[in-house]
Amino acid sequence: MRPNIFKKTIIAAVVSTALLTTGIVPLPLDGHGQAAYAASTSSKSAKIERTIQLGGKYLGTPYEFGSNRNTTTTFDCSDFVKHIFKRAAGKTIPGSSRTQAAYVKKYSTPKTSWSSLKRGDLVFFMSYKGSSKSNYTKINKSKQTVTHVALYLGNGRILHTYSKKSGGVRVDSVKGTQWEYRMIFGGSVL
Repeated sequence: MRPNIFKKTIIAAVVSTALLTTGIVPLPLDGHGQAAYAASTSSKSAKIERTIQLGGKYLGTPYEFGSNRNTTTTFDCSDFVKHIFKRAAGKTIPGSSRTQAAYVKKYSTPKTSWSSLKRGDLVFFMSYKGSSKSNYTKINKSKQTVTHVALYLGNGRILHTYSKKSGGVRVDSVKGTQWEYRMIFGGSVL
């Protein structure tokens, strides 16, 4: 168990450094700054920050497709975002990436460009067709099936989990990557 804690601590330190260098300032994880934070706990932005902060605590948590919804020892993409929104924002959202996408379409204005997303939005993706932009240029994304969901952090970065090989919960860049090419739409659940 100790090696897993050590690994998570190292990953959290690397991600915190990366977030700080991109201008994203994570909420304190050690309880400092709670007075100002407590004054606005019911605001949408406070809920988003709590959700992102909680998500960051799971960095490195292993991926498992169809993960057990009653534990946090593993996550798949939809279980991860459902869990962090429920625990940090008190918001219950559907359980699969497809039903989460339908929820966002029903209660939010979908955005089809990653550059129009806001911090805390969910982002939905189609199946992987390759790492090159050309693999996606002739595809009508509006007719594609949602196969993945991530949490948008701002500055072109997402927090998500998608495969055992990827190392579990992680932060990735969107621009110029398969994630940009695979994106169908995004939007808010709050």
